[in-house]
Amino acid sequence: MSDVISVPASAQGTVYKAQLLDYYYTRRAASAIGQGSRFQMVKAWWGTSSLVTANPAGGFKIADIPTNFTNNQLLNKFAESQLVCTLVGSTINISTVVPQGSLKDGQVSNFNTLCLVDDQNNVFAVLCAQQDTIFKGKDYSMFVSIEQRA
Repeated sequence: MSDVISVPASAQGTVYKAQLLDYYYTRRAASAIGQGSRFQMVKAWWGTSSLVTANPAGGFKIADIPTNFTNNQLLNKFAESQLVCTLVGSTINISTVVPQGSLKDGQVSNFNTLCLVDDQNNVFAVLCAQQDTIFKGKDYSMFVSIEQRA
């Protein structure tokens, strides 16, 4: 199986990059054969990572996301949100929104990395985007699709 993660946007690679991690495939396979607990996609962590760096020519450079990205590579986590997952054919659609209640008045948080997390608090997918700021009163949502392929 070679599932692919995507985000509806143009200029893949310059505006954003997304990656399913090795952990995703290992955990799904183990779950499929009844090893360990059932694999569940449950939440998102919002923060920054060193994969996104300032570009001297303007904007930000987004490095390739390693398939062995780990929880501790998410820096400055400022919010956690629940995932809303649906299945259309063989495509898993995931949406999430920064919860306004997790943001403090007058505080600005930098955002460039979204981690999708399973029920065991392990990152299974990573999305890096051009850096932005998030603050109370600014709605910010993300929609991600995982196309399951045989």
